[in-house]
Amino acid sequence: MKHFFHITAVICLLVSTLYAQEKEQVGSAYFQAVDEYKTKNYSKSIELVKSLLADGKSSYEFFALLAYNYDKLNDFDNSYKNMLEARKRKPDDEDLLQGSLAILTRHKKWKPAIELAEKAIPMYPQNPEIRYYYALALSEKGASKTALSQIEKAKAGSPSDVRMLELEGKIYYQLKNYDKADMSLRWASSINQNSAEIWNNLALVQESLFRTNRKLGKKNQANTYLEEAKTCIEKASSLNGESNTIKENSKRITSLVAL
Repeated sequence: MKHFFHITAVICLLVSTLYAQEKEQVGSAYFQAVDEYKTKNYSKSIELVKSLLADGKSSYEFFALLAYNYDKLNDFDNSYKNMLEARKRKPDDEDLLQGSLAILTRHKKWKPAIELAEKAIPMYPQNPEIRYYYALALSEKGASKTALSQIEKAKAGSPSDVRMLELEGKIYYQLKNYDKADMSLRWASSINQNSAEIWNNLALVQESLFRTNRKLGKKNQANTYLEEAKTCIEKASSLNGESNTIKENSKRITSLVAL
């Protein structure tokens, strides 16, 4: 998942309430912390922000940056705690709400993600990211049809976002609408040809289409889907051969015999 792509909008400027004599010192340390984040020196970035807080400096950007750093370190508790601190200082900010949903969904906190999204969507109905995270959480909780309606609305604002196409394909797969799942995932694979997950999911769709057509006695169509399933799982394996899921799917699909 492309994670926090609006980070520059969230942590771009220091708040205007900083005293004029402090701006140069605080700005230097803060933007150094941002640079450390960008170069994946997350612990160093955290250290710099904490030094600012220890000196009595405070801004919503500081806490947002801490949240992003801790998220990259897979520390959900500290990540979300700091995001809440940021939101206390700037309630109902669109980017911070979006960032909160990204943290919740990345750490599979589906219920609170749904609750927050349901609050955020009426406030920012045109934000495709918020609807995307909502659809993701809904799909993981088994509400596939509701999730599909949300991802369709999200796509209206971002029609070529590969994440949305991928999620749409997975939702159609859950609903056993394999033809539409095939269409969504083929589109996703044309945009991102280096995603093992997309090729793996597309292979599963082709496998299901093979089995469906085999039951209907459509030999030629079934065999075509089987060959495509094998091609897709081979691509997935070449991109991520260490994945146990891909290994299991590859073993099963390659063992299937044409009619």
